Amino acid sequence: MAGLMALPPVAKAQTQGPGLDPGFGEKVETKTADQRVLLDLFRPIVGNFAAERHRKDLAFRNFFSYGWDVAWTEPEEGPDDAPRFRLMRIQRAFWEREIRIVSPFAFGTDGGTADELEVEMEIELPVNRRFLIELEPAVKGVGLYGSPWSFAAGDLLVIPQVMLYETKGVSFSSGLSVRVPTGSQSVGAGRTGLTPYLAGWTDLGQRMSLHAFLGAEFPMAGYGPDRPNAIFQYAVAMAKTVTPKNTPWFGNLTFFAELNGTSESGGPSPSTTVTLLPGARWLVFKDFWLAAGYELPLTAARQFDGRVWFSIYRDF
Repeated sequence: MAGLMALPPVAKAQTQGPGLDPGFGEKVETKTADQRVLLDLFRPIVGNFAAERHRKDLAFRNFFSYGWDVAWTEPEEGPDDAPRFRLMRIQRAFWEREIRIVSPFAFGTDGGTADELEVEMEIELPVNRRFLIELEPAVKGVGLYGSPWSFAAGDLLVIPQVMLYETKGVSFSSGLSVRVPTGSQSVGAGRTGLTPYLAGWTDLGQRMSLHAFLGAEFPMAGYGPDRPNAIFQYAVAMAKTVTPKNTPWFGNLTFFAELNGTSESGGPSPSTTVTLLPGARWLVFKDFWLAAGYELPLTAARQFDGRVWFSIYRDF
């Protein structure tokens, strides 16, 4: 694959901050052609600061004084550490620098009269250890039973995120998901909304981890006259990694199970839905990951009969 051939090491030029090591910030690492293109493209966002000589904890007491002028680097992973990476649907609490293509296919939506397909690109850009910006453009398709499929652009999500607290085994962050109505109402898009949230992650030992999420979406426009006042969102997930990272084709093979729920507040007929999403994620080769899962409803109120998830991740 010509696009993935290894190129000579490249040093990133970064600005030295107080008490930081400019040489340490310029990590020498062999990058492939596509990774170099992505780094060059986003360098004005992700390449402005030097990294730490020794990684320092981010705490509430140093929230305003530390981390804003320090480059994000991937934490070292020991043989017994749980890896920090996104699972499938649940929002992650830590930083990653990657592009993710995720595609859920839902059966029996709209009261069992249609199927839905979505292809979403997620671009995660850590500006520093305290702040990350995430962009999520999407394309959606709806196939009414007995009718041709209809495809159109989905809404764009812009998600600024702030790291509140982070140590070797804990990450706790907050964010605000801003839904921009760039999509078509023909596929259920064209909506405006705000979703503030909190997300947490902790290493439980023995390469097990716990993920948690709590947020609330506030519909603003495009939801119709029967929209709820708010949609509370919550999720928890457990993950267990069973192979070392250097295992060929199945590095850091991780099995996980997510519980995701929503509860509507207000509106003519508020409802609560809860789903279970078991799946797996693994490293195929350097910085290239795959994940798959299947989501099924656990409550009588449901938005679909079943949903298949598939995701590709490329770190850079």
